[in-house]
Amino acid sequence: MTQNAASLQELIAKYDKPAPRYTSYPPAPYFKAFDGAPRYLQLIEESNSKGPKNVSLYFHLPFCPQRCLFCGCHTEIGATSTFIREYLDAVRREASMLLPKIDKSRRVTQIHLGGGTPNAVPLPELESLLNEVRKHLQLAEGAEVAIECDPSLLTVDKLKKLSEFGFNRISMGIQDFDRKVLDAVHRRIPKISAADWVAHAREFGFRGINLDLIYGLPHQTLETFGATLQKTLAANPDRVSVFAYAHVPWVKGHQSELDKFPMPAAAQRLEMAMLTRSTFLEAGYVPIGMDHYVKPDDELAHALANGHLHRNFQGYCSKRQTGQVYAFGASAISQLEWGYGQNIKELDLYTQAVNRGEFPLERVYYMSQLDILAREAINALMCFGVVDFDAVSQRAEAVGAIGDQYRNECLRRLTPLEAEGWFTRNGNVITVAKAGWLFVRHLAAALDPRQEAANAAQAAASEYPLKNCATVDGESDNPPQPRFSRSI
Repeated sequence: MTQNAASLQELIAKYDKPAPRYTSYPPAPYFKAFDGAPRYLQLIEESNSKGPKNVSLYFHLPFCPQRCLFCGCHTEIGATSTFIREYLDAVRREASMLLPKIDKSRRVTQIHLGGGTPNAVPLPELESLLNEVRKHLQLAEGAEVAIECDPSLLTVDKLKKLSEFGFNRISMGIQDFDRKVLDAVHRRIPKISAADWVAHAREFGFRGINLDLIYGLPHQTLETFGATLQKTLAANPDRVSVFAYAHVPWVKGHQSELDKFPMPAAAQRLEMAMLTRSTFLEAGYVPIGMDHYVKPDDELAHALANGHLHRNFQGYCSKRQTGQVYAFGASAISQLEWGYGQNIKELDLYTQAVNRGEFPLERVYYMSQLDILAREAINALMCFGVVDFDAVSQRAEAVGAIGDQYRNECLRRLTPLEAEGWFTRNGNVITVAKAGWLFVRHLAAALDPRQEAANAAQAAASEYPLKNCATVDGESDNPPQPRFSRSI
């Protein structure tokens, strides 16, 4: 291990404690039990006049033909075609209940299908979802219509069909190119190379083409993962997302099957993260937040440069494309200007609620002014690595006593971390240093008014808070990621 990696490893050991992922603020564990429709309907109504005018829609399709052993999501494995149709009927019915409450003058700038494995669903059902949206709202010119795909379930004809339906952005879960690694985690081998997939997607008009990778899987070494990075570069994607595998078999029992394989140690994982960063930077990619790399002409690179980068349950995105998020399907979370609503997670109960004509909500959260302020600060940190507390207060309309008190409390909590060299401070502005990106979630926790009390309670209970993060598919009960950021 290099000296730099060794010193970072010492810091990781020193700060070996959990921190939320902050795909929302407050994190999903703070949501409350749903308290009835009227107040939530008021939240929906207020979203037409408060917050961004553009509309982002998320559809959660939690189906997979088989379980990948690294998976930390709640998915339905091997569901029958009848069950899938019934579920999608419920999703369309939920959409028909909520979409008419959105002002028709607003435009849909983004639609995102996640899961699960959305391309495991029969293609006509996906087209039907988009048609349901078009029945109620108008898509903006250039709207992003995105889908997450398992490339082993794609064919060129299916990819072309998706483009004909209106999909124009795609993310493919490659994870690794090493056959031994993929076999160990039960990931199917695509019949078409990643380079060919990217080329075909580009031919059919897809943009922002993304490949997902995971490091920390069985049999991975620095050498083999380096080869995966080179093959990824050869595929020439617009974006790459690189995630660290979280091995938590006490939460996700199927992961225990991986215990029989050799797994990279923490030091090796760290070196993989460092190699990832250097590889993509040398290739000319722009680092986006914790775990994304994009080409300089990509929408996310422009968003970073012009201050429009944003972060939510779907990951890093552009405010130009992503407005307030209205989500449909089991466990999906709507992210509105002044609150959140999470649907029932159990598929049967979700479907039954919708079929009764009810909004299938399980948990909600209504934002306070302090919540808005913390959300602004944490989003600025996680996206740009810079927090100007005065500007944050102005954007959150929290000037005066509440803004001053929030800033002073944050600076107090940040003081012990400044000595580690993670950030620099100039007055009321803090800027994350290069090494600080590895610990950016700990810096974000210092901006979180709730986290100090949560840490105290954790220390008293001596328990690992398994429900401290939310994932891109809207699940709040997923296992936590490693306690340092997913890439440097």
